[in-house]
Amino acid sequence: MLSPQLRRKVHDLWSLFWSSGLSNPLVAIEQITYLLFIRQLEALDRVRVKAGKTSIYALTKEEKSKHKKEKTTPPDYEKCRWSYIRQNVSFGLLNDTVFPWLRSLESRVGPAQNGNTTLGRISGRLSDAYFILDVNKTDTLKRAVSLIDDLFRQLDTRSVNSDIMGDIFEYLLEEVKESGKNGQFRTPRHVIRFMVQLLDPELKADVKILDPACGSGGFLLNSLLHWKAEHTASDVLRLEWDGTPHDVLPVWPEGEKLNFSNIFHGYDNDRTMVRIAWMNLILHDLEIPEIHQLDALSKRLKDEESGTYDYILANPPFSGSVDEGDLSENRQRFPRNGKGAVPITNRSELLFVWLMLDLLKIGGRAAVIVPDGVLFGSTKAHRELRRQLLFENTLEAVVSLPANMFQPYSGVKTSILLFQKAGDPVAAGSEPRTREVWFYEITDEAFSLDQKRKALNGQDNDLWDGLEKFKAWNSYRQGDAKDLKGETLSSLRAAAIAKDYHQPDYWEERWRSVDDEFLAIFPEKSGDKGHTYPLHELWPQDFKLFDHADTRGSRQYDDAVLAIVRPKFEKTIGTLVEQTVKHAYDTARKPDVEKAIAAAEKNVKAVANQLNKQVRDKGLLDREFDQYGLNALKTVLKEMTAKVKEWAATVRIPEKKPKKTAAEPNVERTVNVLVPLLSELAKLDGYNVWRRSHKPECYAGKLTLSDNGEPKREPTLHSWIVPVRHWAELESWGEHPKTKKTVNKPTHQGGVIDPEYLVWLRDTLKVFDDDATVKEDFLHRLDPDCLEALDFNLSAGRHKPFIFDAGLHRPPTELIGELQAIHGEVKKRLEKLLTLIEAK
Repeated sequence: MLSPQLRRKVHDLWSLFWSSGLSNPLVAIEQITYLLFIRQLEALDRVRVKAGKTSIYALTKEEKSKHKKEKTTPPDYEKCRWSYIRQNVSFGLLNDTVFPWLRSLESRVGPAQNGNTTLGRISGRLSDAYFILDVNKTDTLKRAVSLIDDLFRQLDTRSVNSDIMGDIFEYLLEEVKESGKNGQFRTPRHVIRFMVQLLDPELKADVKILDPACGSGGFLLNSLLHWKAEHTASDVLRLEWDGTPHDVLPVWPEGEKLNFSNIFHGYDNDRTMVRIAWMNLILHDLEIPEIHQLDALSKRLKDEESGTYDYILANPPFSGSVDEGDLSENRQRFPRNGKGAVPITNRSELLFVWLMLDLLKIGGRAAVIVPDGVLFGSTKAHRELRRQLLFENTLEAVVSLPANMFQPYSGVKTSILLFQKAGDPVAAGSEPRTREVWFYEITDEAFSLDQKRKALNGQDNDLWDGLEKFKAWNSYRQGDAKDLKGETLSSLRAAAIAKDYHQPDYWEERWRSVDDEFLAIFPEKSGDKGHTYPLHELWPQDFKLFDHADTRGSRQYDDAVLAIVRPKFEKTIGTLVEQTVKHAYDTARKPDVEKAIAAAEKNVKAVANQLNKQVRDKGLLDREFDQYGLNALKTVLKEMTAKVKEWAATVRIPEKKPKKTAAEPNVERTVNVLVPLLSELAKLDGYNVWRRSHKPECYAGKLTLSDNGEPKREPTLHSWIVPVRHWAELESWGEHPKTKKTVNKPTHQGGVIDPEYLVWLRDTLKVFDDDATVKEDFLHRLDPDCLEALDFNLSAGRHKPFIFDAGLHRPPTELIGELQAIHGEVKKRLEKLLTLIEAK
């Protein structure tokens, strides 16, 4: 999480470009990205030169020879260094020197000169990079460069920069959402993390992960962060309430040589988004991200890509049509109508799922967001896709997401499909490869379901419960109970659909970044420069009362510091009041209590004014953001002012004037005594962050409001299991097609289907089509609630079990008596009506 200071600076940077006339927010981000990257190039070049290679700012032999031959002055590429640009900002420098140099990097430091590194492969992405800010906006440019430089002036190593650069990038992308214009369909990061955790990709050197519609690269980046968090010690790793990991310091498996650039792959058909995704991954410390501009549904995606990837994660574009002429002609990739060349559909939401099935290796797995229409659409293409997922592959789970989760972009209802690619198509008469499907319905994911999508910190979040129950379901499905102490397969199945509720602990902490402003007050913390810590870790002795996570919070921090500071203020201010009152008594003709109190109040006010002046002049306390230290100072000073009369009343009035007049109270000396306490109050400044525990607890149910308005845990059904094919239990096999005689045998014995009945269905009745499904004429033999009987409808709500909740009711005798009275009244009225009809 960025500190409020950094967020403000990034927002100011964004606002500069937005207000300068760049109406497309993605273009504004792209322009900012260029400047961010140019700044990073200088650090990258230091690594390059240290490795014995030529600086990227040096002229090549070819350039030197060309300019010598033509007797022209060669450009000075040393001016392309950020350290030079920030001192000499101008459009002329950027447009005439820096960006031409940026576009030419491929010919100057290609793979032949620089190897397979970031710099070796940079220019293919930047060959059309131009700085398009209005040349009349000179002040805007200078402010932008100053802001970027200010963002990182205290961070001068790439290892530190990578995290903060990534956070800045994410915040810029948030601005796209807030702008409400030209917004890309950006997947919320907590949903991405949830999908990555559902898929839980295995960490291997040769694994390959793909997002075929990668946007800004969120799925790829969060897969990497998932691995980093998984391999970080639990006492080091911090998780925000929504699962955002911090302090990821992974220790990788011994012997694994991991090249993450070869692991992560992404395609997008938008040139700007490709560049943004590529930059995003580089700023998160990947060397050579495999992000390419390509419409993954088109003919340009090579056939050799089929069967290549171990994992695919995506939220592809949907509710759109694809030009059939541009669509890949690979029949294995996209099915055709019959033997013709016409694709079965041109709907992008269906085609992307088929694409994933094609690109996955056998045994490869995918998690993809689809609009709910995919789950129950009645067209031939919709039904065929669902059949392939269920019959020829393994559909592991369907997770229903609430409508409006993707606001402000769209209110469309969506779901997550989690599936694994299997082998060849199943033969007619075979059982579907997917025996059962696990459904989970998410209704709350800790954000408001409106245009604002406001964070609901610390509230119940179904995502955590869904993850725990899917783990149980996945272990049951794989027949794996060995790692679960004493668990049996039946208990795992029960846990996957239980009404209990899994939720982590939540609490609030206050964090502080060790930056230049911080070190100006606490220079002894210079060894932690560039890092961010909770306050109780920065000053463990002052906050030692925090022994448990649930006691941490802003109120406790304030109380802890005030417990240290308040007594010192009381002693010092109390002494000043006593001195003032005594001096007033000694110098007055006769003791005047009111004048003495007024003099004391005046001095205390003067102390307060001097302390506030110290805060303003020396910047000891935050006066711009949350002002925790300043508010604590105001609280203490208010308390001291309120006690002046009380303290004054305790000063004894002498019966006779003393021969020696009491010393004159010294406001300045009092201020000097109190000034060091401002540094104690400065320990309160920072920004509050909601945290969560690593492991969730199991509760009796979800938190709901009871009839009296008090919250309580109520058992809640969120998940259920539905069979794909389930034969109805009948008393007879039915009529033999040849003899026309009824076969009087029950189809099941002890609840288990008779194997001979299955053979009879296949060989005698021939109930199966060539695609292994049951023919329409025989669907009545299936249980009406199984997926095949319902045209493979995968909508979670369609299969949610009905639960009768008796609740509170009146005594049965009272209800029966009331029904009898109603029956009697109806009988009387019917008799009256009959009499009237007969009379006519």
